Amino acid sequence: MSDQSKYHDKALAQLVCAIVAIEFGVPSTGLISRTKGPAQLSFARQVAMYLMHVVFQIRIAKVSRAFTRDPSTTSYACQIIENERDDPLFDQKLQKLEEFLNSALILKTIKGQV
Repeated sequence: MSDQSKYHDKALAQLVCAIVAIEFGVPSTGLISRTKGPAQLSFARQVAMYLMHVVFQIRIAKVSRAFTRDPSTTSYACQIIENERDDPLFDQKLQKLEEFLNSALILKTIKGQV
């Protein structure tokens, strides 16, 4: 993996974390921390990993590296969040986050076009 790709993945993780932190009312720095933290922080981290994987189609292994987690942890997080989508209110919240991350400005910025 090139340094540029590694930095890109870290930057993307930080972007997703900032947005998730605002939505869930947690500090964004705690989402990439090596420590687990309280349940609310762990859940927000799971959401961020899920969004990075699903919205940007980043492989689990790369998401794991960006969040300094084991791939099995990231895979489990994605399963947890997918199961939580059965709750209509939570699903609606995730849809809004996905739409925001998919917005043209965000995608252009990530691709270096802005």
